[in-house]
Amino acid sequence: MRFEFLVALRYMKAKRKQAVVSVITVISVIGVAAGVAALVIALAINTGFREDLQEKLLGAQAHVMLMNPNLEGISDYMEIVRVAQETEGVRAAAPALYQGVLLSNSFQNRGVWLKGIVVELESARSDIVDNLAEGRIEDFDDDGIILGVELARAIGSFVGDRVRVLSAETYMTPMGFSPRQRLLDVVGLFESGLYELDAGYAYVTISRVQQLLGLEDVASRIEIQIDDIDRSEAVAEAVLARLGGELEYTDWKEQNTVIFQMFELERRVMFITIGLIVLVASLNIVVTLVMMVVEKTRDIAVLMSMGATRENIRRVFVAQGVIIGVIGTALGLIVGNLASYLADTYRWVSLPPDVYSIAYVPFRPDAWDSALVGAAAILISYLATLYPSRAASSLEPVEALRYE
Repeated sequence: MRFEFLVALRYMKAKRKQAVVSVITVISVIGVAAGVAALVIALAINTGFREDLQEKLLGAQAHVMLMNPNLEGISDYMEIVRVAQETEGVRAAAPALYQGVLLSNSFQNRGVWLKGIVVELESARSDIVDNLAEGRIEDFDDDGIILGVELARAIGSFVGDRVRVLSAETYMTPMGFSPRQRLLDVVGLFESGLYELDAGYAYVTISRVQQLLGLEDVASRIEIQIDDIDRSEAVAEAVLARLGGELEYTDWKEQNTVIFQMFELERRVMFITIGLIVLVASLNIVVTLVMMVVEKTRDIAVLMSMGATRENIRRVFVAQGVIIGVIGTALGLIVGNLASYLADTYRWVSLPPDVYSIAYVPFRPDAWDSALVGAAAILISYLATLYPSRAASSLEPVEALRYE
């Protein structure tokens, strides 16, 4: 170990003439630890919300969606699905037909989005099977409907019940125009974990939605799942190049731009705001070292008289401040990551799902975030030593020992 660190450690371990120096040293360590732990936990919450929301969104939404820019249906959707599935990077593809309808039973009426699917293709593309909370996908047919669990609770219809689906489209009857409607059996309940989906969506077969809309055999979009979500634009362009038609695409990034930009902004604000806690804590390091210089004036003079250079003296106090910073940073990282792990495992903080879309606060500490926070804290601790260490190295041995 270098001479400077040996002296720095000896100064930190030695009994103080002024007990307040020891107290401030402990406060400095605690301050740095508290700031680092707070920043680690805050970033873990931000990462947790972003990853949890992204995972659930991409489990229910498509990575890439192909649509007709003329707002017309896609008639040859099965051929487009086949071409998409043969494109490199595509994991699965499925057609979908969306329609807003009124869902009713004997007790409640509720407006929902009806999604028409081809169940075999949809099961390969999305998490519909994994998300089934009740019922079996094998029971799903033209006369069946799968409701979100929150939607089922809201209208009081569960597996085995019958619900009426009414479309805004009408047809002529002897009594005049009448809305297209159908009684369907509830064959399953799905739970995606996102309140908006679980409370506002229902699945039926694509042929049933076509019947409710009075349409021919068409789909409104082709939904594609890919292997690497970061290559969504490239894969979409490859699919469109093979099709050579007039379709256009949107991807998961464009669909959720506002949400993920919000998370990134919150992340930066938290880093800056809570980072100020570490900066304030570093002021305690300045105070500690300044008081240490005053207390150790005679020792500094003796060391310089014995051959220690001004650079050696400067490094002693730099080392002392960095040691305080390293100890505080290490404690903060341990506390922050441990608290995040326990809070996520045991779900310490619950949330109203109708407001936040999820039922609890997810804590997902990231190793790179911890490394960045630790490096920033140690750098701030180092910068806090510059003035006190320079003051110590500027002492004149003769003046310091004159009255000893």
